[in-house]
Amino acid sequence: MKSAPGQESRLTPGRLLRWTAVLAPIVLLAIVAIVWIESVVSGVAYWRAAVAFLIGLEIAYILAAAVSIPGVVGLAILLARTPRGRPSRWTIARGLLFCGALVVSIAMAETVAAIRVAHSPGDPIARPPDPFQQAYEMPGQAADADISLRTDFPDPPGDRTIEIAVLGGSSAEGVPYNFWVSIGEIVAWQLREVFPGRPVGLQVLATSGDSLASQHRRLADFLARRPDLMIVYSGHNEFSSRFQPAREPRYYLDADDPTPLETLVSRLEAASPLCGLIRRTTDRCRIAIPPPPGGHRALVDVPAFTADERRALVDDFRRRLETIVSYSEKIGALPMLISPPANDSGFEPNRSYLSAETPRSERLAFERDFLAARRLEVQDPEAARAAYLALLDRQPGFAEAHYRLSQLLDRAGDFEGAYRHAVAARDGDGYPMRCPTDFQEVYREVASRHRSSLYLDGQAYFHGIGRRGLLDEGLFHDGMHPSFRGQMAIAQAILRALHARRAFGWPAEAPAPTIDPARCADRFQIGSAVWRRICLWGIMFYDRTWPLRYDPSYRQEKKRVFAEAVERIEAGEAPESLGLPNIGTPEPVPALDVIPVIETRSLPSR
Repeated sequence: MKSAPGQESRLTPGRLLRWTAVLAPIVLLAIVAIVWIESVVSGVAYWRAAVAFLIGLEIAYILAAAVSIPGVVGLAILLARTPRGRPSRWTIARGLLFCGALVVSIAMAETVAAIRVAHSPGDPIARPPDPFQQAYEMPGQAADADISLRTDFPDPPGDRTIEIAVLGGSSAEGVPYNFWVSIGEIVAWQLREVFPGRPVGLQVLATSGDSLASQHRRLADFLARRPDLMIVYSGHNEFSSRFQPAREPRYYLDADDPTPLETLVSRLEAASPLCGLIRRTTDRCRIAIPPPPGGHRALVDVPAFTADERRALVDDFRRRLETIVSYSEKIGALPMLISPPANDSGFEPNRSYLSAETPRSERLAFERDFLAARRLEVQDPEAARAAYLALLDRQPGFAEAHYRLSQLLDRAGDFEGAYRHAVAARDGDGYPMRCPTDFQEVYREVASRHRSSLYLDGQAYFHGIGRRGLLDEGLFHDGMHPSFRGQMAIAQAILRALHARRAFGWPAEAPAPTIDPARCADRFQIGSAVWRRICLWGIMFYDRTWPLRYDPSYRQEKKRVFAEAVERIEAGEAPESLGLPNIGTPEPVPALDVIPVIETRSLPSR
């Protein structure tokens, strides 16, 4: 008996079983392939693929708009002029329908993108409205109102747990030691010894690469328990989390005008919310891609940001820190503010630049004079110092001159002068990866307005405990991440501030803890295997950052030194014997009372 027409196309259990037998191995192989690709392809490759996809998407979108919009008009006219009954009329009508659908889709995409941009999270660097100046729109404070911070925590009755929350970037997270120890872990360990009868909990919200804006949003999303102590240690990522390493705004007044193609693309992105959103997303993807090894920065470079952008970032940082501290007080947490220090004396600025009005001829002359001064450093250091001072009289903000002068003053025994010029070099960096002074000062401003807060001037504190008063590899592992000694120093300062406040009902007989480095290393199992991993991190750090420089030789040498340290540790040498100030169990941190405890009232302790 024959089946009825169409009956053979019905889905039967037998047919479903056969399809499952065919598709299941294919899906399994696809999953295995994806897992394998993810294991062998670096994360950078994913970001590069994302950039390529977004660029292709923008080109395809522009081409679709360029074809469909005039296509609707042209085909509508052609359709009106084509007599009825002609076979071509149906083809024209189908083309008109296709172009019309594209136009409707483009209008919907632009509307959705405009809404998305208008409601973007409150980042002060939003989108480029001016295609020629490459300035960025600075949204007001309304965006912060979208972030709702939690106030209802399910603390059980009589809860005596001391909860610590840590906010910040990779330094606060503990990088490169974060798999074993962090500042928060050391503080929690010591508090458990001071309060043996009370549990101590730790929530590390700090995340590598986060700006304070990102941590503000993370505080809203991931704070699970009401903290008693809120440690805020953020500021190194305010620029590098927003600007790609290759970004070069038109800075000098005599810079070349945009090419016709650049002008066209800028106008399209300014007029089209979707194109602007695609470009903005592309730029964010590029932030995760290190500069190419063959890249070359000029000695006389340009800043990666405009003056308006820097002011907006400082204002946004101030507003968010104020919000976070106010929130801490509202929920009964003690705010501990730490202005982040960095490796000023052992990490050069990434970019150096002259004043914007400097003409091209003067820029070339300044570069020649700078290189001449550098050639004098070995044979006639005194003449080199005088030459750098003369260069700084001409251009006070040139970061590389400050850094080179700092190195010469250090070798000459003028440590205070070396310190001042190292700080000036850091503050003048055109692509900052270390927290500049104007951001550090925000901590002081906010702490002075919130008299219940604790405030650690990290710069002054490290200046007080550093070798020769300098912030260098003795306190940092690389450009900004504290070494093991640096982490213990910050943790010890926090504990001394808590002791001075008598926080959490600090026992009168319990002194301020002084951390024993050997005991700390034993507690967190920091041995040879860990030090080897820390050296590998150093290799990776300098491998990613040397292309940011016009002269990468110093960072390449740092990479080589860490590679040699790995080999020596693997050969059985003790990490302390390597002669590196940031590898091996360090000397104790002196107990300096340099922490201003700003207080007129105290929060109630539990």
